Amino acid sequence: MTSGVIAALIAALALAFAEGLGRFYPAQRTWLRLRSLHGRRAVRAMRERCEAAAASRVPRAAAVALLGLVLGWVASKSLLDKTWWEVVADVLPYGFICIVLVRASAILRRVAGRMKGYERDRGEDPDVPLADQDGDGPSAIAL
Repeated sequence: MTSGVIAALIAALALAFAEGLGRFYPAQRTWLRLRSLHGRRAVRAMRERCEAAAASRVPRAAAVALLGLVLGWVASKSLLDKTWWEVVADVLPYGFICIVLVRASAILRRVAGRMKGYERDRGEDPDVPLADQDGDGPSAIAL
């Protein structure tokens, strides 16, 4: 029982972290620091990976599978010889994690959109590949 409540609190913290990530990350100063430390290409690649992860259907499939496990756990309540509130305490963390998995695509989409906005603010076109934008790809290297 106590471990279920502690797990629910940790899962709620994971949900709060994910929502905070979607709301605040990256701040413009953080984005500029990442860009100065790792370069434009690395930050652009990070944004493109966020966009690709947001387009993935894997988190939703994992949430559906987890929901199936939760329903199986609740259905087996009589076999487990537990009261309803003990089962709820056991299942509550999985509910929070399901919410995080369902919200993951929207959160990553917001992070990528914020990064695109920062690129536009710097005068870049985020939809044009970097090699075409500046002409500084591998073909521009002078021998």
